[in-house]
Amino acid sequence: MSEPNDALRAARESIESPSSPGQPLTRQELAEAVNAQVFRSTGKITAIDANHIGKWERGVIRWPAAHYRAAIRAVLDVATDADLGFRRGGSGCTTEDVDRKTFLRSTLGLGAGAALARATPVVAALAGGQDDLVSAVAGPTQDYRRMESSVSSQYLAPAAEGHLRLAKQVVHEKVRSSKGFATLSEIAGLAAWLAADRGDSATARARYKESIRYAESSRNSLLVSYMTASLGHYAVEMGDPRQGLHLLDRAAQYQDGHTPAAARAWLASLRAVAFGAMGDRAQTLDALRTAQRNTDRQTSDAQWPWVFAFTSAKAARYQSTALAALGDYSGSRAAYTAAIPTISAPKPLALAKVEFADLMMSMRQEDEACRLAVEALQVGKQYGSEKIVERVRDLRSRMGTTCGDAKLLDRMLIDLYD
Repeated sequence: MSEPNDALRAARESIESPSSPGQPLTRQELAEAVNAQVFRSTGKITAIDANHIGKWERGVIRWPAAHYRAAIRAVLDVATDADLGFRRGGSGCTTEDVDRKTFLRSTLGLGAGAALARATPVVAALAGGQDDLVSAVAGPTQDYRRMESSVSSQYLAPAAEGHLRLAKQVVHEKVRSSKGFATLSEIAGLAAWLAADRGDSATARARYKESIRYAESSRNSLLVSYMTASLGHYAVEMGDPRQGLHLLDRAAQYQDGHTPAAARAWLASLRAVAFGAMGDRAQTLDALRTAQRNTDRQTSDAQWPWVFAFTSAKAARYQSTALAALGDYSGSRAAYTAAIPTISAPKPLALAKVEFADLMMSMRQEDEACRLAVEALQVGKQYGSEKIVERVRDLRSRMGTTCGDAKLLDRMLIDLYD
């Protein structure tokens, strides 16, 4: 009978989940982080999931493959395999207290503290080979991405920009390799996302274009597709669906027979939103069918450059947006209803509420739209998301003055100028 690996479970549970504040890091979140770390370190695409982590914690598997052990040590900031309860053979293990570092106990969870707590691995990397150095430079990016949905961009954006400057220096001087440029691409893409959240469109476009250039230098077609599609979707969100669709078409050219189903589903979802914004019903529905078909094919794991799996619930978010643009309110509402219970992080949930509020207004249910707008604006103000604030402001400009929470919503918007 296998003996539980309490050390590994304790190490995981000592870190706060970035998507559910106050709760421990889930097995699936740890699995996704390990997949991403393995890719950064080795270039291998792996597919472990919560089930794998469960087997390790239950002691069913006592000695995972070397690249998994190295990745999980980096993610959990643990020095040795023994500290994680991993033992050769099946002789069992002794539960040990894991040194977690003060910052890892902060409310930021897997965040800036994790980067600081990795001082020893970084020093070792500087004395080691290029792959170790790339892994050290890439490490904080994963942490920032996991925090993005629940930490204010006001604090994350300067950290990401500073990290990008450091990474450029390191890669251009010491690691001019495919992995080095892939790391730069990911960091620039994160900086772009954070700039967009803050409403800094000029910086967002510049960083997205940087991320594409670095992806091209990395010669990783999946990464080029991901970053190009990200810029395309940003253009659609900014009200330029034709230009956005041009970029999404270009992103599709980098896909081939080896492209994961999740990537195909994601890109098809973005294309559906773009076609919906242009009022092209036939193309929108065709793209949605492609997205659904590939979502059903994919496994539950996340594959780099995705940190989180592209689930059917996430596909439903895009479906709701695309159908609403076509005026299919009942279909959009059904998709939204399917997606909303699965969104736990504050900012994505707020954005979903704004989208649904827009739908409710189109259906002449302004009281419900107003209530949702108030809830979304509270999150936008709390997390410094100008993206959320601007969408609520636009929604309010198209509302009547008699909705139930109109005075409260107006007061909250006025307070933005105080």
